[in-house]
Amino acid sequence: MSKKSYSADDKRRAIERYHEKINYSPRYSDDEWEYRHVILPKEIAKFVPAGILAEDVWRGLGIRQSPGWEQYLRHEPHILLFRRPKNYDQLHPPLGGSVAAVRALNK
Repeated sequence: MSKKSYSADDKRRAIERYHEKINYSPRYSDDEWEYRHVILPKEIAKFVPAGILAEDVWRGLGIRQSPGWEQYLRHEPHILLFRRPKNYDQLHPPLGGSVAAVRALNK
């Protein structure tokens, strides 16, 4: 049984049509990391390559997150797990932002 191949246009159309159905979990954390998982609709999940995805690849699937997230695990083919250092926002304030502004937003 061979895996069906899809064109770049198939992928683009699926992302345009289904990107609003991507489900982002609330953030959760431990002492070191902040985590979240992303659940992709099956119409987009079929375009996910095997393995851990580089940032440009997961963003190319329509996943939108603030900077600093890295995929570190895949729970199922359509559930991607992400993490970033727990204090990432404090260490890397948004352009034009200040550490105080970021802290106020995170309270």
